[in-house]
Amino acid sequence: MSRAIRDAGFTPVPEEVSLTLTGVLELRSGLYVLVLDNMQKPKEVVCVPAPSGGASEAALRTNAGRAVAIEGRWRFDGDALLVERITIQPGS
Repeated sequence: MSRAIRDAGFTPVPEEVSLTLTGVLELRSGLYVLVLDNMQKPKEVVCVPAPSGGASEAALRTNAGRAVAIEGRWRFDGDALLVERITIQPGS
């Protein structure tokens, strides 16, 4: 993710990189993975609860298997999205 930001001509500041991603949230071997929609090539992002004030483990578990929009901050040290908010997509 940091490479994509740099390739776009920006310098990533870890605490300021916020993303809103959509796709289907899946639970795989204890990890929550968002399978992104509308991508030319398949892309998946690992999602983890934000440590303070974000979505909880229970919120991730409850929404596994659903089409969702996830807002969060990118964690550069682990290539994961710190989930702050989950919204269920219509029709899910």
